[in-house]
Amino acid sequence: MTHSSAAGRFILFTILLDAMGYGLVAPVVPHLVESLVSGGPAEASTAFGAMQAAYAAATFVCAPLLGRLSDRYGRRPVLLIAMAGATLDHIVAALAGSVWLLFGARFVAGICGASTAAATAYVADVSRPDDRGRAFAIAGATFAIGFVSGPAIGGLLGEFGPRVPFVAAAILTGINVLYGFFVLPESLAPEKRKALDLAAINPLSGLMAWRRNRVVAGLMAVVFLFMLAHSGVQATWVLFTGVQLGWGPREVGISLGVLGITAILAQAGFAPQMIRRLGPGRTLLIGLVAMTLFCTALAFVTAGWQLYAALVFMPFAMAAAPAVQALTSTSVGDDEQGLLQGTISGVTGLAAVAGPLTGAFVFRHFIGPSTPVHFPGAAFLLAAVLGLAAVAIATRALRR
Repeated sequence: MTHSSAAGRFILFTILLDAMGYGLVAPVVPHLVESLVSGGPAEASTAFGAMQAAYAAATFVCAPLLGRLSDRYGRRPVLLIAMAGATLDHIVAALAGSVWLLFGARFVAGICGASTAAATAYVADVSRPDDRGRAFAIAGATFAIGFVSGPAIGGLLGEFGPRVPFVAAAILTGINVLYGFFVLPESLAPEKRKALDLAAINPLSGLMAWRRNRVVAGLMAVVFLFMLAHSGVQATWVLFTGVQLGWGPREVGISLGVLGITAILAQAGFAPQMIRRLGPGRTLLIGLVAMTLFCTALAFVTAGWQLYAALVFMPFAMAAAPAVQALTSTSVGDDEQGLLQGTISGVTGLAAVAGPLTGAFVFRHFIGPSTPVHFPGAAFLLAAVLGLAAVAIATRALRR
């Protein structure tokens, strides 16, 4: 990024906190819910599931809207207001005395978490078109760090009480708001801003807006398929390793740690170099093919060493995400970057909801007593098929 280093640190820290915001409190929310409801674990699990769905739905609905608002009023006010809202929301959650208040706080947290759309639009604003792949890779690595470290830190803080992680999240987010208020300049010039219409409140407005741009529409489909496969693999990883390899929490934890570290290193170092040398188009296709091979290899794993050997495809696969962001961001005008990034966030959120549900359903079907074929890796093979479909769509979009 070519903007001031202070502003760059704020944007990266905002992306980090957005990623951590969910994971930091995830280990303690079930316990907090159980302390607020009557009926025991069954009642608590129902309420917790509803909160998870509400968080994801709020992000999906509001990400395109926040992106459009940043196209109209600038990135700075949207980011600062969203982060301030997240700070207040964490405080409310920490003090919540009823499950309904906690439910509302998690819904608002999903809305504020949609500020990633404005943050990534800021990255696009301050990066040269030929440098956006590298910039998005760094942003992706930052998100991965937050996603991996959030649950670990939240679990440690949760030892002191289920409300402590919310307090920590409020302090971190509040500090970032104050920091951004003094150091964050506006990145979108007034002459590049776009008028806001009533269609912006429609959560599907982003997808509808890109129907006529076949390149962007095709790349959006690639984003959805990639994230659908990615989230499905994540959701069934623990289930698969337990059934197929007999792993317990220790082995699973180590494997997830290795997976997370590999993803971070790939996003931070390997992906930018790959995009710079090969260009975002070729990088995207190589990344999608690598993801397909990775998922196929996982599907037929019968020993632990085979699973770790399959990680050789991971650095290539992780380069696909920043590559597709670079391609889409250079296909639209400066006054549409917020809408574009909001649409990507919304599509990603939708895939993050559908992927685990689909993966869990396929996994359960192929290990059940009535299945015609016992195949624990079926969900991974489905992810590989989705990867192949993404390769075909990406190839067609790039030709255009």
